[in-house]
Amino acid sequence: MHWLIWVLLFDGFLALCSQFSRKINYARRLLHYTLCATVASTAGILASPFLWAVKQQASGNWVVARTFYYTTRVLLGITVEIEDEELLTKCHPCVMVGNHQTMFDLVMLGRVFPKKTVILAKKVLSYYPFIGWFMRLSDDIFISRGSKQSASDMFKRASRELQSKDVSVWFFPEGTRGRFEGEPDLLPFKLGAFLLAYHAKVPIVPVVVMDFYNIYNKRRSWSAPGTLKIKVLKPIPMDGVREEDLDTIMNQTRDLMLAELKKISPPRIAIDA
Repeated sequence: MHWLIWVLLFDGFLALCSQFSRKINYARRLLHYTLCATVASTAGILASPFLWAVKQQASGNWVVARTFYYTTRVLLGITVEIEDEELLTKCHPCVMVGNHQTMFDLVMLGRVFPKKTVILAKKVLSYYPFIGWFMRLSDDIFISRGSKQSASDMFKRASRELQSKDVSVWFFPEGTRGRFEGEPDLLPFKLGAFLLAYHAKVPIVPVVVMDFYNIYNKRRSWSAPGTLKIKVLKPIPMDGVREEDLDTIMNQTRDLMLAELKKISPPRIAIDA
């Protein structure tokens, strides 16, 4: 146990230095974030055999998510408040779409991610050590687009897997992290989530998390405790929708999410460069 004493002493030293250096505080909080991710991943792997035994393997992501959230709540001091959370369970199965800002989105996901929800990922990830093994154990859905296969056909095939497993799917429709210095905003959406929901005939459920600027900003080496507000919007049904209507629905969904993002986000604090 001597190593643990040295780790605690080192962390205490960093905590002292953090009072005088923003960059040291930032580095210390990233170390804590990494520790939380390691603990959560370990919990997911240990829970996987039991979840398979009770045929609840799709809840592996939920175990990892909640473990990560509660450890970050203690070590990083970040809490999450969710408005209309009940919509996530009432609409099972569904396709959830959320805005993507930073790697700290995992804290938000840790709290909001429902049971029996999986991630859609490229098939190549399934071959990666550790992360690929865990994703297979959690029954995540892998997609691979053939040279002659359209995007619509690919998501049609994925929708059959969604229906057969009776799971919901989480999507970041922006496709990558959106970083905006002036004010909260969203990148253009990609169509994948809407094609999946269309073929599976399940609703789209938009989930909006407030602007992260005051809690985490990589460019300014800034990280601080705080409360993240999340708003779950009303489900968007896909029954009776035509495929040619999806672009319009996608853009309308983005407009709704952007309006809510600006509504629930607090004013940005001044952070020196």
